[in-house]
Amino acid sequence: MRARPEFYSDDRVMRWLFVAPLAALLLCFMVFPTLYSLWMSFTDYTMRGSPEFIGLDNYRYLLADAEFWSALRRTVFVMVVSIAAELTAGMALALLLNREFRGQNVLRGLCFAPLLVSPLAMSLMWKYILDVEYGVVNHTLAALGGSARPWFADGDYALWTVILISVWQWLPFSTFVLLAGLRGLPRDQFESARVDGASPARVFFRLTLPMLRPLILIIVLLRTMWLMRLFDPLYGTTRGGVDTELLDWLVYRVSFVLFDVGLGSAYAMFSLYITLIVCALLFKRLVAAMERG
Repeated sequence: MRARPEFYSDDRVMRWLFVAPLAALLLCFMVFPTLYSLWMSFTDYTMRGSPEFIGLDNYRYLLADAEFWSALRRTVFVMVVSIAAELTAGMALALLLNREFRGQNVLRGLCFAPLLVSPLAMSLMWKYILDVEYGVVNHTLAALGGSARPWFADGDYALWTVILISVWQWLPFSTFVLLAGLRGLPRDQFESARVDGASPARVFFRLTLPMLRPLILIIVLLRTMWLMRLFDPLYGTTRGGVDTELLDWLVYRVSFVLFDVGLGSAYAMFSLYITLIVCALLFKRLVAAMERG
């Protein structure tokens, strides 16, 4: 039997060998594009000739650009409303699904279904469901004596409709994360609380919510990162019109419609900076919550 070469006997070498493929993928598809975008944000480049270094001019323009701040405000609004709705509805569904009843597995499968559809396909589906002329929602409203609503063409409805699509798509994520947390809670403390005569509401707010706090912070952290780059619902519906332009759509429009790649990269990098700061604060709170147990 041949002896294994000494090269493969070194644990440090083997660890690097196993990590090397993943490191190469991260370098190619994450590190290099991010660094390249950072470089482009300091240049003037409109798809013609070579990028011209202009320093911080793009960032100075960004800080004075009303369109950017409007898109940022809308993004923050969508983020806050979506996360609040997903946590509230997700907790209610998780509490329902945590009970034993006939058909629970079927109901869980139906609740999970929206996550199985791609975000772009989901937005196109909702575009047809809410269409003014032949959408099933407007036909139902007309049958009930109401009037059709221009869900994607009226500023009073458009942004809320985008929020609805995002919440519908990602509500199962919050639901099943919270359901997993409910399933893992220790039973003895809840039984003691019931024996002491604590009401269901008191048990929920004093025991269930504090124990689920790390999972709630994980949901908020992940959804914050995803909602800061919300794009698919806009591409399938409003295309950023009717006061629905969010940060990611602004980056797309400036970079690939107006072909101002330098300014679009500055928008993208500034959005990344904001996301990193917010997520760092959330992660700090998550670590503190986990340390408290």
